[in-house]
Amino acid sequence: MAVDVAVLLLLGIVIVFLRRGGGLKAGHAVVCAVFGLYLAGTHSVGPFVKDVTASVAGLLSGLRL
Repeated sequence: MAVDVAVLLLLGIVIVFLRRGGGLKAGHAVVCAVFGLYLAGTHSVGPFVKDVTASVAGLLSGLRL
């Protein structure tokens, strides 16, 4: 668990620096995706992330364009 928190913190810091550096590039998107996967895997935030994702998916699937 301690390693997950350290990796999560490190990736969060990397994302902040990448966002300040300019536009979103492919490498930035990969870092953000890995950050999201680690965040979803944590025990305290994981269920919340899954619930929010399911709610947003349900909301989007109900929209008629």
